[in-house]
Amino acid sequence: MKAFVAAAALALATAASAMAATPAPPIVATHPGLPTQPTGSVIGEGLPLKAYASIQPTVHLFGDTLHAKLAVVADTRWVVPARLRVSASFQPYEPVGAPTLLHVQIGRFEQLTWTWTLRCLTTRCVPVSPPSEEYHVFRFPEAKIDYFRANGAKEYGITAAWPAVEVQSQVSPGTRNALLKARRYDWQYQLAPVAAPTFRMRPLLLFWLAIGIAGAVMIAALFSGWRWFRVLHPVAPTVEELEGSSLERALALLQWAHEHGDETLERKAFERVAGELGVTVDDLSATAHELAWSQELPADEQVEAFTEQAREQGRGS
Repeated sequence: MKAFVAAAALALATAASAMAATPAPPIVATHPGLPTQPTGSVIGEGLPLKAYASIQPTVHLFGDTLHAKLAVVADTRWVVPARLRVSASFQPYEPVGAPTLLHVQIGRFEQLTWTWTLRCLTTRCVPVSPPSEEYHVFRFPEAKIDYFRANGAKEYGITAAWPAVEVQSQVSPGTRNALLKARRYDWQYQLAPVAAPTFRMRPLLLFWLAIGIAGAVMIAALFSGWRWFRVLHPVAPTVEELEGSSLERALALLQWAHEHGDETLERKAFERVAGELGVTVDDLSATAHELAWSQELPADEQVEAFTEQAREQGRGS
């Protein structure tokens, strides 16, 4: 019975190794500190675990997606799979997402398979010269598999080597040769680095100048709005502001209304002045009535002349 279980486990391990690599999975070189079990294990050679690394495809076109797989086969009698820690780097390739983890267990035999989906779309992966304008070969650092004790201390570790990856140009050799013959082929790959930006004026100084200009424009807008409001909504002078006799106050009101363009108030001021003047020889009050009800308001000169005449007549009275 034991011989049957060992044979089945060995067959499953062989099948897993065949599936994990293309065309043949590289078996990791065991670390000098990797313990061997004198009583044996289902992995063989008395080893508690082995690892296999593979990449599909190993030859691809620029921009294609790769799948990197790391399979760790362990004897659960000597290894607790939950204590395994895996680290791998694929620069300049970038993982599309977090790696997936698949568990397969039969008896003491357990296999853990991590799968990364990789892609490189940067200029570092563009086939350039050297080594060739048609392909570029990348060799990734070895993957590390560490085993930790229950207290969190590292007990031992092994590594697994990835196969080389060859990136080929999306431009076929036939197309390349045709473009070269037509003299229309201009292969450029130095897209970076971009030169540092230069400024005619320091950005911080430009920021504060913009703030100052915006503040000045806002103050000018408020002042213009206040002037516009005063023109549309003039404030008549108070009684305290109109000093002197009632005629002087009426004349001051007339002058203020004329200066501010208040037609209604100006006509009323003329009527008020006419009432204060009364009936005189020169009949200046009649002139005031006439100006109050005229079709067009008098000009500045007429108002000044009328005000002087009314003031002189008031002094004479």
